[in-house]
Amino acid sequence: MSEDKEQQKIKKIRDYILKTGFPSEIEIGNILRKRGWLVINQLPYIDKVEQKTRAFDVFAMKLGLLPPTIGVSLIIECKKSEQHEWVFHTQQKVGELLPVLATIMEFLRSLQKPPIADKLKKLAAIDTLGFLLGTQASLGTYLEKLSGLHALDKNIKMGVLHVAPSKKDDFFEATQQINSALESMAGSVKSFVVFPVIVFDGELYEFYQENNEIKVLPTNHVQFTSFGKGRPPFLIDIVRKSYFSEFLTMIERDFQIFKDFIETGGAS
Repeated sequence: MSEDKEQQKIKKIRDYILKTGFPSEIEIGNILRKRGWLVINQLPYIDKVEQKTRAFDVFAMKLGLLPPTIGVSLIIECKKSEQHEWVFHTQQKVGELLPVLATIMEFLRSLQKPPIADKLKKLAAIDTLGFLLGTQASLGTYLEKLSGLHALDKNIKMGVLHVAPSKKDDFFEATQQINSALESMAGSVKSFVVFPVIVFDGELYEFYQENNEIKVLPTNHVQFTSFGKGRPPFLIDIVRKSYFSEFLTMIERDFQIFKDFIETGGAS
């Protein structure tokens, strides 16, 4: 093959790669590695519904070195669009506590101290009832110690995608991939807090009503409630790629909160 044809071939391959989410996978993986995470790209798993081998984009883990052991993992799907923005109808975390609590309870089920999980489960049920009825309810000692988690941050809005990114619904594909991966890996990540994430290399917007006016604003981060088969609802973080480092800081803070929670046995 002549040098010109070789260069044309290389350019064709490069152009194809740049149109995909692969550069984002590499970039996200490098950010995680530099901050001490164990990273696996294109981790394979068995889709239990279709009985096929699939792979999600990035799997990352952070594990405490000293007992009691605590681990945090990220299941990340990367999507890219230069032509189609993602637009979410957002609202504050009012009336959306159930998926947040379900996300936290998934972690508590993995604790090696069942009494803590049992007590928190009762507190969560009481507080959820009070919350739904619009009454004042104390979070209690256990929930107070977890109150700094990013899942409970009211500055991060809940969102529902209202403008589809393209004819090929990349958002739906990403959420289905995450659901399938979580179902497949449920038994192997019992000792980890798992955070599903979609990293979007493109324009991310939110809209909401304020004073009878529709506001449309750019945003870096929204949370989406997903319902997996046979699973409680859980949160998926939708993060603009340029914001990923800031998002990772939140997750690393969550890691420390969980670590402190276990070390103290949830006690005050």
